[in-house]
Amino acid sequence: MYEKYFHFKERPFTIVPNPRCLFMSAKHKLAFAHLQYGLMEGTGIVVLTGGIGTGKTTLLRFLMGKIERAMDVAVVFNTNVTGEELLRLIIREFEAGEPGADKAANLAMLNDFLIERFRQGRQAIVIIDEAQNLSREALEEVRLLSNLQGSRRPLLQLVLAGQPELRRKLADPALTQLAQRITSTFHLAPLDADETRQYVRFRLTQAGGSPDLFEDAAVDAVHRASGGVPRVINILCNNALVHAFADALPAVTAEVVGGVVEEAGSMFQPVGNQPDEAPEASPAETPSLEMAVRVGTLEDRVRTVEEKLAARNTEIQILQFEIAALKDRLAARQEASPRPAVIPERTPVPEVRPVQAAQPPSPGFFGRAVRALFGGEG
Repeated sequence: MYEKYFHFKERPFTIVPNPRCLFMSAKHKLAFAHLQYGLMEGTGIVVLTGGIGTGKTTLLRFLMGKIERAMDVAVVFNTNVTGEELLRLIIREFEAGEPGADKAANLAMLNDFLIERFRQGRQAIVIIDEAQNLSREALEEVRLLSNLQGSRRPLLQLVLAGQPELRRKLADPALTQLAQRITSTFHLAPLDADETRQYVRFRLTQAGGSPDLFEDAAVDAVHRASGGVPRVINILCNNALVHAFADALPAVTAEVVGGVVEEAGSMFQPVGNQPDEAPEASPAETPSLEMAVRVGTLEDRVRTVEEKLAARNTEIQILQFEIAALKDRLAARQEASPRPAVIPERTPVPEVRPVQAAQPPSPGFFGRAVRALFGGEG
């Protein structure tokens, strides 16, 4: 509709996950680095969490585009399944055969497939999206799959991606054995104000349009209304372009964004904010309505705290990775540097004095007389 008017090659703001349009903010770069580290090192299960619309699926598709030629990848999106159904889904995604009703036979089929791939030097990876919907039984199946080991590394690498609720599930004491197999985690937080500005300009440029099509005040309004969530940013910006086109405006202004937000109502309420006015209710409904509003407020606060805790945990893990990397570099440098020759200390040798031959005692008067008598020396 507005593509020709604003000289776009395509619509810049779509909600379909498109790896080509992935904006690599600092957060996304770190998330991608964590995924790469976990998969390349083959050390255990990798976990990626983030709020709805923060770009987890787009990031995973970008990752798949980088590794699919070198690795065998099975992607599972349907997570409302039992443990045995999950196993059958994975076998079908790998095209390892047609699974049956016998779980032991299915495990043997998958194990044979993985061993064959291992012999060929290929790595097998399972990516489970929307993993927060996995039942405890299905998560236990994930743990069992992580037990498939080769001689030097796991036969199967696992990536669990989902909403912050996934972290709560993995913290269940009943899943301690699964949690202990997680070696890399990252929480993808929403974009800040500066990242939102860069994101909008990036998407406009990718579509062939002007990066300055949205005025600065308009981008600020988009960030406030969206909370920095990329999917919501896309919806707002797309609708704002429609309105600007309808009004034949050369650029998108803050007033246009404000009108879009007003029309959408509470859809774009930032997390933790509630409408100023509650709908009218009868006296009998008032207590239950107040309780419902209170519960909703508390749930929003819990989600906000979880987001902050998850981000802090990610920062701690990043620091641990950096410390480990610096230690490795220091150790390598110490091994490479030439060591100074060590001259052993000389043990002092005790002075040896020459032993003089014992001198015979000088003969006395009687001795001289005897020698003279028998012709000896005088």
